[in-house]
Amino acid sequence: MFESSNLGLSTRGNVATAGIVQRTEDSHPLVHIRSLVDSLFDEAQAATVKWAPLIRAALLQALYSFSTDEHLLEQLRYNALYRWFVGLRDDELLWRESDYAGALAAMRSDSSATTLFRSAANAAYTYAVLVPGRFRMDSALIESWARAPAPSISNSPEGFRSDAARTSRLDRARAAILRRVSDPTLDADAVAAELHMSRRALYLLFERYGLTPTRAIREIRLDCCLRMLRDEHHCHRKIADIAMDHGFKHFASFSRQFKMRYGISPSAVLPSIAKSEPSSRRGEMDLRADGLR
Repeated sequence: MFESSNLGLSTRGNVATAGIVQRTEDSHPLVHIRSLVDSLFDEAQAATVKWAPLIRAALLQALYSFSTDEHLLEQLRYNALYRWFVGLRDDELLWRESDYAGALAAMRSDSSATTLFRSAANAAYTYAVLVPGRFRMDSALIESWARAPAPSISNSPEGFRSDAARTSRLDRARAAILRRVSDPTLDADAVAAELHMSRRALYLLFERYGLTPTRAIREIRLDCCLRMLRDEHHCHRKIADIAMDHGFKHFASFSRQFKMRYGISPSAVLPSIAKSEPSSRRGEMDLRADGLR
């Protein structure tokens, strides 16, 4: 079904480009997740690393809630970023629709592979919840993978306990940001104070996931605004008011960041009920979005 030799990444064609693999703060979240997962593979035994493409494929399916195995495999045929994430070369496809589920079952029968899979799921889940709005995540599935005890847990190294402690601190950091998401003065120092840790410790905590506290605050604020704009109970409010209620100081800056993150203007995500309002109201919303164009 697949061999460990398939882990190589071709740079021919459009499967891998500098834009995909460049790992910067603003690169695609999948680049950061693959880096986290690959660091786990680097420390694993060679016999376990053969499962790496399958583990990445399973994570991809959960991160984007692909409803069926067929849907996942179809995406892997045509999406260059997804193919790079899994580690496929050119037109290579490691599984047929009939044997992908069987490959997953075989992987889970290998205790060392299950332990590795749990660690990978934990890393992916922790990062994904810190950049809300970037995935259509099957949270229940991936969290069950991340939290479920592995068959060999009794023999697991001390590192698993430290991973759990790190995840707990990240969850607390996210909760602290959400509690003060409306505060325009919220910054890394304020979050560190809430968690009773130093600024350096906070940056080191986020650094493992390719984030900074500032970026995490921005991502969470944008996601809160996106959710409220989609909510019919709030869609009649001025977009600027929603932005200010979530800590943005300037509407033009919010609009620019929103479009950079989601590829559309804030007014474009309003439910149809809001878009059917009189033209004067729509014109007001369009004017407020002019900074995006």
